[in-house]
Amino acid sequence: MTEQNDGRFPDEADVLVRYPAPGMTHETPRDTWPWMDGVVENQCGPDEWLVTVYAREVASLEDGTPVPDETPGDDTFFPQCFRSAEELKLAPEEG
Repeated sequence: MTEQNDGRFPDEADVLVRYPAPGMTHETPRDTWPWMDGVVENQCGPDEWLVTVYAREVASLEDGTPVPDETPGDDTFFPQCFRSAEELKLAPEEG
């Protein structure tokens, strides 16, 4: 059940999220994972957010293979992850 968002990372906010780059695994220390572009889907708990990672280097096709550069967005699957506040940053505003 989704709880009310406390506003630290609002739903649909652009964020930077720690996520393992290709070649890294869950065993790679998280503090070495790069910051990648993402969007908050919702807050799931007191200090937990569901985030979609919109970085092409970690995207895949439906069969799980890496996405070729020319692949249209509709055919691209982006990973989702659960992250706490220390693994998220609001993305800088463009402009």
